[in-house]
Amino acid sequence: MKAEPVTDDEFAAFMARLEPLGPDEAGHPVCMAVSGGGDSMALAVLAGRWRRHVMALVVDHALRPESAEEAALTCCRLAALGIPARQLTLGTMKPGGLQKRAREARFEALEQACVAEGASVLLVAHHEADQEETLWMRQERGSGDRGLCGMAGRTVRGRVALLRPLLEVRPERLRATLRQAGVAWCEDPSNQNRRFRRVEVRQDLTSEQRQRMHDIRQRACASQRAKERELAALVARWVRWQPEGWVQLAPEAMTDDVLGRLIRLIGGQEYAPDRQSVEMLRRAGQGALGRACLAPLRGGVSGWMLYREARNLDEVVSARQGQCWDGRWRYLGPDRPGAVIAALGRRAGGLRKGRVVPACVLPSLPALWAGGELVAVPEGLEGLRPDLPRVTFVWDGGTPLTGERDWNG
Repeated sequence: MKAEPVTDDEFAAFMARLEPLGPDEAGHPVCMAVSGGGDSMALAVLAGRWRRHVMALVVDHALRPESAEEAALTCCRLAALGIPARQLTLGTMKPGGLQKRAREARFEALEQACVAEGASVLLVAHHEADQEETLWMRQERGSGDRGLCGMAGRTVRGRVALLRPLLEVRPERLRATLRQAGVAWCEDPSNQNRRFRRVEVRQDLTSEQRQRMHDIRQRACASQRAKERELAALVARWVRWQPEGWVQLAPEAMTDDVLGRLIRLIGGQEYAPDRQSVEMLRRAGQGALGRACLAPLRGGVSGWMLYREARNLDEVVSARQGQCWDGRWRYLGPDRPGAVIAALGRRAGGLRKGRVVPACVLPSLPALWAGGELVAVPEGLEGLRPDLPRVTFVWDGGTPLTGERDWNG
């Protein structure tokens, strides 16, 4: 059966489900990640016909010799369609875990570009087959309901809303859309390399197996909706957030699901630790996992505290406005040439004031440093001497504890 192109009305309906999107203004474009491949080029064509003010962000991973030329060619093709584009080139990455680091670096570059353009929305071109393959791989790893809900149409990540309007569209229809529009695209040879598990799954899944993934996802989403409501009520009643980036948990909140999500939040991680590790930590009642530490509350108070561990706090970044540090804090002060953001670390003990904030929490706070000397600490946080110079940091753990996506399936 011949694949039909995606119509403009269809795409507008897909986007309407993902609102709010904000006004169609030059100062607030809708950005989209465009690799130059068939999926993202089709997204660009459809988005360019749907909305007046859009911006394509073309990432050159610099992992292949020809990647820069392909990115430049993609920008030219977009320009011919009347779609403005920015080419973003990633820096050199160390070997080992290359795909994961490339993915993280790509999103960081895309997020920064969105903010620079005044955009709060980023479109990506994941389609129905991508969803099926993701579900199959998660099932292989033994994912629970949360993982088997698959990719969401809308999620919040960092400072942008990540939108996937094409999750109900077959990839063959996206190629048909490009052919109808007379638009060429690039083919990434890695998409045919069976050394990658996703390529194997893509090439080997049968139509029956793909349909089974849809059925599994529907059941998982229904189950997860109920769990999310229960979790939100539990956290609201029994978890107490502290502005210094730690939490107090009443005994009623010590479930594996709550603890796992809090570890992800406090540790500034993209994903929660595996369920078995969380269960072991909960049973032990104290210990470290996912860059977070669990310890019983003191002073005769029943419950636990969870805070960022003092180890592995070696990230040092330039003190630029909007810079994120340690996956937890974002600097909102002015650019400070020559200064860097790093952990308060061992200096915290000598700067402590009072006992409102436990001493173990303070070393993981961000601070500005210049030439090895402390320049400033975050304003509005307790536990540090009031005479210290202050600058603005806000908590930005990337995703909320609950409600970061729609579980309606």
